[in-house]
Order: sequence, then C-alpha cells, then structure tokens
Amino acid sequence: MRSSRHHLTLILAGTCILYLFSGCAKAPDQELAAAKAAFKAAQDAEADKYMVNNFQNVKKALEAAEAEITLQNGKFIGRNYAKAKQYIKSATDLATEITAEAPKAKEAMISQIKENLQLSKSMLKETAKEIKAASRSKGKKIIAEMKANLSAAESAAVQAAADFDAGNIQSASEKLGQVQRLIKKITDNLSSSGDNLM
Repeated sequence: MRSSRHHLTLILAGTCILYLFSGCAKAPDQELAAAKAAFKAAQDAEADKYMVNNFQNVKKALEAAEAEITLQNGKFIGRNYAKAKQYIKSATDLATEITAEAPKAKEAMISQIKENLQLSKSMLKETAKEIKAASRSKGKKIIAEMKANLSAAESAAVQAAADFDAGNIQSASEKLGQVQRLIKKITDNLSSSGDNLM
C-alpha cells in the first residue's frame, strides 16, 4: 500500500512539474492579430510607399515574432513567448506611429517633387546653354555624349511630370532622380579640363 501511495505521489509531483514547464505559456495569438491589423492599417495609409524603411522594420519585426512563436510552439517543455511579445509590441507600436505619420510624409514628398519638377526645368535649360557654349572647347565625341545625356534627362523630366500628374508619386520621384544623375554627369563632363578636341 505504501509503495503504491509513494508511486502516486511521484506521479502527481512529476505531472505538476511537467505542467509547470510545458503548456502553461500560451502563444500571443491575439497580440499577433492586433499587430497584423496595425501593419495592414500602415499599408492602407501608404506607409509602404512614403516611409519605406520604417515599414520594412515593421514587416521584419512581425516575421521575427512569427518565427519565434513557431519555435516556441515546437517546444514540449519550457515555452516562453516573451521574445515574441517584444517583437509584436515593437511592430505594433511602430506600425501605429507610421500610420499616423504617412500622410505627412506623402505631403512632404509631393511638395518636394513639385519643387524639383520646376527646378529640373530650369536646370535643363541652363545645361543646354552650357553644352552649346562648351562646343568650342570640347571634343565632338564629348559634346555628342553630353547632348545624348541631356536628351535622356529631358525625356525623364517629361515622364516625371506625367507620372506626377497621374498621381504616381514614387515613379515621379525615381524619374527626377534619374534627371539629377544625368545632369550631374553632364556637369562633370563640362567641368573636366583634360578633354582633347576630336
């Protein structure tokens, strides 16, 4: 009798210890769902377009949280979701913040693009004059290259304006970046002094 009572006590103690080390930690499913909803709200606010780095950080935090939850779910003993909860909290907080900030970032980008569109027009006119003036001192090959770059920059500027008018802010920004790179290339050619006349 004593032996069976002893076994029963050991079994109960073992079961209690096993219960403490397994299954008592519950996966943060509700918190994860809330974080995903915050992520979706940030995406709906176009944070993925106007606050790209922060949006990517939210995405990475969510992915890390999901990976940590999967890892902990695979454990039989010692589940601990504290790390996953930290990732979820970071993702939720940042997603909420960028959801509120995205409209301001969009307005700032629109304002900057409007300004850059006007600036690019004057820069292209000035660059064309400089190429014409340099035609006496630069080689034909260099002048032809600069004219080709100017033509490409003018085309990119026209496309940027069309994209902006169509509401495609990202594409307009990228095209203006292309205009800037081409004008810089021309300016570098204009300022170099070691060109041979050809």
